Amino acid sequence: MKLISAALSHYPRLAGQGLLLAGLLLGRPALAQQPRELPQVPQPLTLPQALQEAQANYPALRARQAGVAAAAADVRTVRANYLPQLTAQAQALNGTSNQVRGALLGGVGITESGVRDFTSSQAAWTSQGMLYIDWPAVTFGRYRADVRRAQTLVSQAQADYDQELFTHQAQVADAYLLALAAQQAVTLQEANLRRSQAVQRVVRAGTRAGIQPGIDSSTANAETSRARLQLLASRQQAEQQRVRLAGLLGTPVQALVLTDSTQFFARLPALPAGADTASLRYHPTLLAYQRRVASSEALTNSLATNSRPTLSVVGATWGRGSGTASSASTDGTYAIDPGLGAGLPFKVYNYAVGAALTWHVTELIHTKRAVAVQQARSTQALADYDQQALQLRTEQQNAQLQLDLVRQAALEAPVQLDAARRAYTQAQARYNAGLDNLVVLTQAALVLNRAESDQAIATNNVWRALLLRAATGGNLAPLLGQL
Repeated sequence: MKLISAALSHYPRLAGQGLLLAGLLLGRPALAQQPRELPQVPQPLTLPQALQEAQANYPALRARQAGVAAAAADVRTVRANYLPQLTAQAQALNGTSNQVRGALLGGVGITESGVRDFTSSQAAWTSQGMLYIDWPAVTFGRYRADVRRAQTLVSQAQADYDQELFTHQAQVADAYLLALAAQQAVTLQEANLRRSQAVQRVVRAGTRAGIQPGIDSSTANAETSRARLQLLASRQQAEQQRVRLAGLLGTPVQALVLTDSTQFFARLPALPAGADTASLRYHPTLLAYQRRVASSEALTNSLATNSRPTLSVVGATWGRGSGTASSASTDGTYAIDPGLGAGLPFKVYNYAVGAALTWHVTELIHTKRAVAVQQARSTQALADYDQQALQLRTEQQNAQLQLDLVRQAALEAPVQLDAARRAYTQAQARYNAGLDNLVVLTQAALVLNRAESDQAIATNNVWRALLLRAATGGNLAPLLGQL
């Protein structure tokens, strides 16, 4: 897993408190005013709090959560597809009477046949009403396969969310550590500016008194200006990193205040002994790829059942009405009443119940081809899983190597810092005593500034390397457990 690196954040300004004004109206009672709500001062944000805030606010994570809920709803939809289907239908038609009584146009109604012994173009009303039930009682495994496939999609959606959450938490943690490093860089550059200003004051006093040459004053002014530029650059970079962190948290930049970074620069974390490749099988990324393989195989099984028959329980009850008389008159003709009231009321009622076996034989050909395609996709998903496992093992070994290297650098950085402090103290004393020139003191100040920065970076790099090691192992507990 690749962690995005960028440096930097500065101390946000705290909102000030407003003043309340109260006034008295002459000749009227004093009106009490409600106190105005004071601006909320942002609270310092710890790393665990940052992870919780990102989980709650980041839009991409909320989208993944919605995907899990949608997949769970799909399971209920699939189950409902195999429940008994009840259909109600009613028709009222006006047409020529040369038809079977209760004619049907479309719908699910049951048609009836009959023979008329005359033809007539006279119109009459007919009606029909029906209740029809169809229940696929026996699907020969198709129901279980479809439900199992829908359930694997829920597991896949949940695994995708867990992977997205873990990856995002690793990015947030890295951005948080970089923001702390940038915040510490601002602090160090502020200290460097104070040192330069102190030297500048001493040099100016010596120049005015004629003790120091004028070039020392110009050099001190240049070094102070350089220190200010370094401070401005560090603040700019810190603000950029703070904006990046706020974006990952899904919160406004103004509400972001980092906590005291002492624990991240005053001590080194406990480090794991070596890479644990066995833990990779629980890595959220690999679990997500496993769910994709399982989902593809479940789809293959579901497609294979499409060629199987369906045994359905069917039943219906219906009534019909017609404006044509049900029996012939004495002359052998059927009386026709074109009125609406004569044709709409039901005159005959029927019912039927039974079972129907449906088998789409040609689906054997289509299903075989669809299953072959899906099996190829399952093979592809399995190869993607193997590739991801190989990549994670490589990244885990690389993370362990980086952790060993930055640990050695962090142990050496305090030695450099102690020597730089001693050199600066000695150079300052010798310059004040007139034994060395300003160039030596300036060089010592540069070495001290660089040593302070190297010390902060080396310590912060150990925490970031531990984060990278934890991220490649699929568990951030080795980092969060030490906060």
